[in-house]
Amino acid sequence: MAQNVVEIVNLVKYYDGRCVLDGIDLKVPQGCIYGLLGRNGSGKTTIIRILLGLEPPTRGGTFLLGAGSAGLSAKIKGRIGYVAEGHNLIQNYKVGRLVTLCKALSHRWNDEFFNHLIETFRLPLDRKVKQLSIGMRAQLNLALAMAIDPELLILDDPTLGLDTVVRRQFLELAIDVIQKQGRTILFCSHILSDVERIADRIGILLAGKLVVDCPLEELKKRVRKLQVIFPDSVPDNLYITEIINQQSQGREMVITVANWNKQKQAIIETFKPSSCTELPMSLEDIFIECTKPSVELLAGQE
Repeated sequence: MAQNVVEIVNLVKYYDGRCVLDGIDLKVPQGCIYGLLGRNGSGKTTIIRILLGLEPPTRGGTFLLGAGSAGLSAKIKGRIGYVAEGHNLIQNYKVGRLVTLCKALSHRWNDEFFNHLIETFRLPLDRKVKQLSIGMRAQLNLALAMAIDPELLILDDPTLGLDTVVRRQFLELAIDVIQKQGRTILFCSHILSDVERIADRIGILLAGKLVVDCPLEELKKRVRKLQVIFPDSVPDNLYITEIINQQSQGREMVITVANWNKQKQAIIETFKPSSCTELPMSLEDIFIECTKPSVELLAGQE
């Protein structure tokens, strides 16, 4: 069984008496690309900051590479790459000076790979960081994080401010990193098409809870959107559990159902519909459905 590179156990966090994280349990095995999703203010960045030991939990435990977050050693930190939203770097340093500083502080540094990234992104080493565009600062931040050849790469909305072409370059590089033996990525992003392209497991936060935690393909199988046409009128009640959205017009009903299975399909068939058609759903469509109020779906499902 793969080792869990990231592990969160019953994590609770309060801010000013308000519960932001309510009993989060999460495991990211070695070699996994985990997409952690949620609306603004759902607690994604708070989870990452607690994992990295940047702030304490109210209750619960968090672990990276087998070590407790509260006491991460310099050696453990040297095995973790981190790209934060906003890409806060030393503004008055020239890029070359910043690179020299980061290289000196790193336990390991992959010159060949870093130089490849600098050339790919066309980053000027003789310009100050504050003179770079938002996109270039994001590229530099990513290059510095990846230069240490990390076992774990934590990305908090890393493509914010990047145009489509640069975002595609980033995704290709992320895939390149994960294909190296044992690499793991914890990836938060508001651009769900990016997450769908590279993630193999998805977590969705809602109201402080992890309402989805399963492989991406499993999520797509379990959340189904159906267009059902009935011979006469739409029934008042389908007697199906876990309907998370339902719209009716005339003889047509469109429903989104969690944890779809043969039993639910059989119940629909008892109404003898004229047709029952599955409608395609992207990860973004599923996310919108799963983050409706009072939704409890797939946490812990395999």
